Amino acid sequence: MAHCYTENQIIQFIYKECDLFEKLEMEFAMEDDSTMMDSVNDYLIGYKALPKVTFSPRKRSIDAILAYSASAT
Repeated sequence: MAHCYTENQIIQFIYKECDLFEKLEMEFAMEDDSTMMDSVNDYLIGYKALPKVTFSPRKRSIDAILAYSASAT
């Protein structure tokens, strides 16, 4: 019996947010079903096209957190 995977499950697979059992199950499904493999590849193309963004807090925010933690003890 073929299992239908949702978009959310495929995205969790791509972002490595699924558990080991789900990962293995989806990899097995991709080996057996070329349509599933095509769907995952389509999402991977979109994922790779997204810009790689990194965020860092302002120094003022870090200083405020450190000051609060020092005064709380």
